[in-house]
Amino acid sequence: MKKLLVFVLLVFFASFSTFANDADLFNLDYNAVQAEFTQLNQLGDMITANADLTYSTLKLTNENLVTSLKLVAEGALSSKASGEPVLGIPSFLWGCAFGVAGLVVVYIATEQDKAETKKALWGCVTSTVVWTVVYVIYYAAVLSTV
Repeated sequence: MKKLLVFVLLVFFASFSTFANDADLFNLDYNAVQAEFTQLNQLGDMITANADLTYSTLKLTNENLVTSLKLVAEGALSSKASGEPVLGIPSFLWGCAFGVAGLVVVYIATEQDKAETKKALWGCVTSTVVWTVVYVIYYAAVLSTV
């Protein structure tokens, strides 16, 4: 058993050594970074100068800036505009895996979409019922041995 464990660990660590020799992975192109930050600074100056600036007016006036920075109208967690679940995880699984916290994340991220929130609630209820049944069976088994 010890030989097998040592062998598995050696194979595991050897797989990481193939990535350690890739020195180009950590090279940084400072000119490209400076160019990106120049565009971001330009956008920041526009937003500071015009407090009423919206995404649609920015896209109409400076479409090249919007496309080069890959700006999107909706937020990072928002799934309402794209029709996809929050971070690609179905709402039922958010509720099932994370309980009330997952329910809150879905509620906020989907901008209070009732259908998605209901799915997360069903996931939370399902998880609670399953764990309750598991605990009842476990304690029944423990008490039956006493």
